[in-house]
Amino acid sequence: MSFYQEIVTAYDEIFPLNPKQLSYVEGMCKLLSGKKILDAGCGTGSLAIALGRRSASVNAFDLDVDMINKAKEKCPQAIDVNFKEGDLLKMTEAYKGSSFDIVYCFGNTLVHLSGLKEVEQFVSSARNLLKPKGKLLLQVINYDRILKKEVKSLPSIESDHYIFERLYRITDDGYVEFTSNLTSKRSGQQQSQKVLLFPIIMEQINAVLKLYFSKVTYYASFNREDWNEDSFHTVIEAEV
Repeated sequence: MSFYQEIVTAYDEIFPLNPKQLSYVEGMCKLLSGKKILDAGCGTGSLAIALGRRSASVNAFDLDVDMINKAKEKCPQAIDVNFKEGDLLKMTEAYKGSSFDIVYCFGNTLVHLSGLKEVEQFVSSARNLLKPKGKLLLQVINYDRILKKEVKSLPSIESDHYIFERLYRITDDGYVEFTSNLTSKRSGQQQSQKVLLFPIIMEQINAVLKLYFSKVTYYASFNREDWNEDSFHTVIEAEV
């Protein structure tokens, strides 16, 4: 079994629905009923489905077709949630402009883009898709902390059947080489993958967001604590 097949099998156990993410998105709206939401990089769709169960109209996409197939399997037909394969850089080709109340990109997805130019392309596209007074919500690991402290690893995630290790190495050209090791407790088999991440820092993302949004707020978590350089996460709320 390949890394991608294994991670899809294990995904919901390693990364179950985060109630704090759900509450955070709900907090953006007085009522979710009738609100149009775009989940950019949805994984296996747990958050999108939870929002759909609360009467939001949700479109969701991921680059990995196996993730999308898993999401479709999980999704009840009775709710208004639509999954499809898609690209962070091709959102305006897939969705109508000025049609969403919220666009969100969680789970450290944004840093899989190749650099600041692609980040700006994504932010510009999200702005185009949002209605007046719409919001872009982002969450990444705090790379100010990663780079400042030369962090070598993030805490491992252990579930009933898997151990997921996350290792970081800062490259000479300023990227982060991310090695992920997924070990099955049942078989002992380990699948590994390496990928380069663009470690976007506060100064960079702030400069891009200010070009397209009137108000930008930063938090340390989905609980909305004040952000600082030592925060584990960077959570961002950008308003049109």
